Amino acid sequence: MQGPEEKEAEKDGETALDIRKRKRLERDPLHQGLIVQRSHLKGREYQIDLAARLGKTQVVGVNMPLNQQAGYYCSVCDCILRDSQSYLDHINGKWHNRALGMTMRVEKSTVDQVRKRLEENKKKKEEKNDDDYLPDGIDRRILEAEQAEERAQEEKRTRKLEKKQKERQQREEEETEGADADMMAVMGFGGFGTTKK
Repeated sequence: MQGPEEKEAEKDGETALDIRKRKRLERDPLHQGLIVQRSHLKGREYQIDLAARLGKTQVVGVNMPLNQQAGYYCSVCDCILRDSQSYLDHINGKWHNRALGMTMRVEKSTVDQVRKRLEENKKKKEEKNDDDYLPDGIDRRILEAEQAEERAQEEKRTRKLEKKQKERQQREEEETEGADADMMAVMGFGGFGTTKK
């Protein structure tokens, strides 16, 4: 879908690719003169919440501003991306990082920085108390599955015991009824006037 600027520019002989390049250069801080040199690629200092608007409804109109339309809006590049995967690809991509004033090269770490990081991780590991540790991920799921299996086996055992007890009681009742019938026959009674056995 083309905007009015793009339609006019195409009439003047500019293609859609030329328009995109021109817009990128307009947003690029290096070409605007805001920075002298691009910095190395840095990690994000903020958390991305892709599920913030999950399950919510929104009325979308054609004439709405980009940041209120459906999808993920990038304020740096002033564009809308329709799904979370393309949004992640965009914010990790070359053009977005160029608009932020970064190159796609990562600063090389020195030996001292690596040692310092390893020591920090070692301290963190030592600080963790194993008594308070609850296994996450696959360990936790395995533990939960084993506990559920143990509960199921215990329930099965109790059902078997209950069934055996019921069968034993029925046999005892039948034996006592059978003994009573034999005794009545010996004494000469045909019954006590009931048809129920």
